[in-house]
Amino acid sequence: MSNAEITSRTIAIGKQAALGTLALTNSGKYQNFRPDTSGGLTKESFESDSVRRDAQYGNPRHGLRQVGFNLSQELQIGGHNDLLAGLLRAAWAAAGTITGTTIAVNAATRTITDSGNGFVTAGFKVGDIVRFLTAGSGATENEGVNLRLLTVAAGSMTYAADPWTSGMVDDAAGDNVTLAVPGKKLQIPSSAHTKDYFTIADDHADVDQHSVYQDCIVNSAAFDIAPGAHANVTFAMLGLDADLDGADDYFTTPTAAPTGALLAGPEGKIRYGSADSAVMTQLSLTVDNQGEVKAVIGANVSPDVFRNGVRVSGSMGALFDGGAVLQNFDDETEAALFIYLFADSTPGSEFLIIKLPNAKINSADKGTDGPAVTLSGDFSAGKYVGASTVIEATTIAICDSTVA
Repeated sequence: MSNAEITSRTIAIGKQAALGTLALTNSGKYQNFRPDTSGGLTKESFESDSVRRDAQYGNPRHGLRQVGFNLSQELQIGGHNDLLAGLLRAAWAAAGTITGTTIAVNAATRTITDSGNGFVTAGFKVGDIVRFLTAGSGATENEGVNLRLLTVAAGSMTYAADPWTSGMVDDAAGDNVTLAVPGKKLQIPSSAHTKDYFTIADDHADVDQHSVYQDCIVNSAAFDIAPGAHANVTFAMLGLDADLDGADDYFTTPTAAPTGALLAGPEGKIRYGSADSAVMTQLSLTVDNQGEVKAVIGANVSPDVFRNGVRVSGSMGALFDGGAVLQNFDDETEAALFIYLFADSTPGSEFLIIKLPNAKINSADKGTDGPAVTLSGDFSAGKYVGASTVIEATTIAICDSTVA
């Protein structure tokens, strides 16, 4: 008799058309996963408390069925598109783009101008990364370079002095150029929220055991970023029911697992408020849909997975470099927190951005790590409701440069 080994395990996930309708067997996508991926079918149980003369009890009964499945992954370019969309209750959408002859670049001041005043209406936001898809005939060096936007106004935008921007050159207006946010964006909308259900196939070929979990939503995602390590994400799936004795793999022709670059702390940047952090040592972020299943009389399966609002919170650690963060904590300052993760250090590297436009520090504790003084704390994020049109009116937004 064989014993299951992890290398013979495969996990595939397919999006369902609706609640109660399993994903098509010819759909699905294999998932990369870490060894701590876990979960499956659970059931509530209940016991009799009747007092009997034999001083014994009968066996407990089983009640409500549900699926709890934690898919642990290394954060990857293009590796989580469907699950992130399910998490944030929205579809990926194209971001800012503009084409015209009125756009110019001043490399010394790191400024992009538009005499046609079209940047805001084009959809550019503070914290975006933009690229010139086509530049002026005398400035082709500017094409494909990632430019992190620090400020956005109708006629002017400034970008960060990142090392890979050192090759940018002046480009006068006149040629027809195109400037765009590569890939697509995702954010929690204010209305028309989507609700995606997934079928999960968890297969062990070496022991011929095949589990199928159905009507699963992405209940939460926990991101963890640290120096000297790959960034990780764990998607907590919550579902209604399972078939534990499938005869074969549920998905017949699943798409291959994603092959995008793995993201890591050393190729990242974190910006809080108006400054990049050079002292961050750890950052964790949780996005929670607060889903629950409910028992009903006459069935042992909940009629649906019920979601609450999306709650975003996290923790961070840093070397202590002064009192600015402590003061922000004391003043209840609300500021943007932008997390940038790059595939590599090249000027046109693919990237993933996680934006919290309205974050607040809720604790700040000094400590020590060897001879270094440290600062650790928790934070939360709420929806941005300010007047600025160049900040996303949401709690969290994500951009992946490879989403088509």
